[in-house]
Amino acid sequence: MIAGLSFMGGVLLGLGAARQPDDWWWLLAAIGVGAALTVVRRCAAARAGVALLAGLWLATVTSGQWLESRVTPRAGDERWLVEGRVLTVPARSGTELRFDAAVRQGQDPLVRRARLAWREAATPPRVGERWRWLVRIEPLAETRNFAGLDPERVAFRDGVHLAGRVLPSRLNERLELATTPIDTARARIAMRIDAAIADPDAAALVTALAVGLTDGLSLDQWRVFNATGTTHLVAISGLHVTLFALLAFAGARRLWRWLPARRWFDREPFALLVGLAAAGGYSLLAGFSVPTQRTWLMLAIFSAARLAARRIGAGRAWSLALVLVLLAEPTAPLAAGFWLSFAAVGVLLVAGGREEGTSGMAQAFRLQFWVMVALAPLTFAVFGAVSIAGFAVNLVAIPAISFVFVPLILAGALGALWFPAAGAVLLELAGSLYAVCWPALVWAADLGLAQWRVSPPLAWYALAAIATGVVLLRWPVRLRATAWCALLPLLGAPSTPAPGTARVTVLDAGRGAAVLVETASHVALFDTGDSWNTAGARARRVVLPALAPLGDPPIDLLVLPSITPDRAAGAALLAHERGVARIVVGGDWPGSALRVERCRNAAERIDGLVFEWLTTGPGDRYCALRIVAGAHALLLGGDLDAGAERRLLAGAARPRLTADIQILARQAGGAGSAPQWIESSRTEWVIATGGIDHSRAREATLARWRARGTRVLDTRRDGAIELTIGTHGIESLASARAMYPFAWRRPP
Repeated sequence: MIAGLSFMGGVLLGLGAARQPDDWWWLLAAIGVGAALTVVRRCAAARAGVALLAGLWLATVTSGQWLESRVTPRAGDERWLVEGRVLTVPARSGTELRFDAAVRQGQDPLVRRARLAWREAATPPRVGERWRWLVRIEPLAETRNFAGLDPERVAFRDGVHLAGRVLPSRLNERLELATTPIDTARARIAMRIDAAIADPDAAALVTALAVGLTDGLSLDQWRVFNATGTTHLVAISGLHVTLFALLAFAGARRLWRWLPARRWFDREPFALLVGLAAAGGYSLLAGFSVPTQRTWLMLAIFSAARLAARRIGAGRAWSLALVLVLLAEPTAPLAAGFWLSFAAVGVLLVAGGREEGTSGMAQAFRLQFWVMVALAPLTFAVFGAVSIAGFAVNLVAIPAISFVFVPLILAGALGALWFPAAGAVLLELAGSLYAVCWPALVWAADLGLAQWRVSPPLAWYALAAIATGVVLLRWPVRLRATAWCALLPLLGAPSTPAPGTARVTVLDAGRGAAVLVETASHVALFDTGDSWNTAGARARRVVLPALAPLGDPPIDLLVLPSITPDRAAGAALLAHERGVARIVVGGDWPGSALRVERCRNAAERIDGLVFEWLTTGPGDRYCALRIVAGAHALLLGGDLDAGAERRLLAGAARPRLTADIQILARQAGGAGSAPQWIESSRTEWVIATGGIDHSRAREATLARWRARGTRVLDTRRDGAIELTIGTHGIESLASARAMYPFAWRRPP
């Protein structure tokens, strides 16, 4: 088991290295391995060292191969004509399909994994089909922010080498029909679930539990699952695979006496092989995710030991499964499911012994409690919160979903393949069961204490890891209770800025702009991140993940610099998904049930800060915001153009326009930042957001600011920018590009 953990440690070192080891390093490592191999049978430390170096080598080779094959666009409109096979079931988002494909360009023998988007495809592709596409190459990460999924990390984890968008062209052509029966079956089951269940939310959950496709789940469903601690039950988990294997094992034992196989196989080996094969088929149907890989490998190790009449401990089986998963997929530790899956099983192995005099229900209650406690640090690290309601909810949800819902869905899915009429009846029944149970889960998620959300310092996680080990050890209760002292730093962890201080996050929203402002008791959002033809997509993909760490309260103030259809769509999405208490908009709002007010020249005090509204333009169409903390200020320009800037300079007192830091108007384009505005400004820092990357007008605007002696940050280059401004000025300033240089963040 020590060697397996050492191997994992080597993989983690390789994935987390800031740079690739050079040839001299590997020469010294090879000498060390040779020396260790001479004593490996006698010394456990030598075995651990060899395993560590092996894991490091595997991760380094994997990172190097990905970096060599990665493609970044060299020009603004680089296009490739590629041929390839669809690898994943296409996920639909509006009129757009997203899928992965193994592609090759022209005569290049190198096959790369591409993540493609195809809008309004005349002939939708299906998994397993071979196609030719005209693709415009795009960056693997269009945006880089502090919160939410890191697209570059996800691409590295999934082995994706390039991203692109399929362009409308006569060259797009299907060359060959699908030849992958498993993926084709998954896609067919998903389509028949959609046809059988009218409620799209119910169909999405049934699809996730049937074939492991979670793309259709809504943001509200994920919110409920996170708040109730039932995310692990959404997709097919290791528990479901184990139960299916046990059912297949029991059925095979009873069928053995009626089958000719009894002439060649004894009953127990036959039942073991049937159960293992059934679990493998179920894992493939679920997409062979890390939890299902781990479960099937542990079942395979256990079955092999039984067939060989050897005894193998649960810890060794766990360790071997860990090593095999890492050998098959060295980047698996970059997925949260890897840690949650292996950690949960490890906790069950450590705390799973039944105590004398306890019933089965009491044992289940005790194990559920220890799993929740032990996984709390991991849950804080991954989701930024731990579900308090999850303990009670899982006591009901685990048996209900595992023993009722999943068997019903699985029977319906298999029926959908071979007996569509019977399968449709079972799937409709599953949809009806969802409609009955879902309101109770929503009620639990909406409880005031459903989640405990806090952002602990990094040092706390080291303390929590030691405390978790103490809690799980079979030591006296009083000694184990001391581990709860590790929770004390969480009680004093600051979660909101002090009064008179604002924490400002300038989000990287591609061509759009969005600025999140946190005060002591309020959350304000300036713009939605949407630009032309995004229709709320940026608000969904950028703004909502940035708001997630703040908890469930609604947005107190949403400022729209001017009204456009795309911003209106983003505001409607935020109001639906998050809730908006107040909207201030530049110009006239066409009509809404929300509390909307027109931007006017005024000032108001919020949590010790002064919010000054500045409006100008035709019909006061533009709205800007100046946030004042003592003698220091932040100016958010919004959509101010050169004419609006001149009117502000002519009609406003000069101190009202000064600012320590300014977020440039018009995405730093040529329409704003007039020379007289720059000359009259006493700004130390400016931040350019959105706009067209490498635009000549944009570069000229930033050059004028630099010539004035102003320091410039650009979200298109630096990613999201986080700063704190208070009565002492700019107290902190950081950019997402300055984060630790993991392999997936290294420049090409």
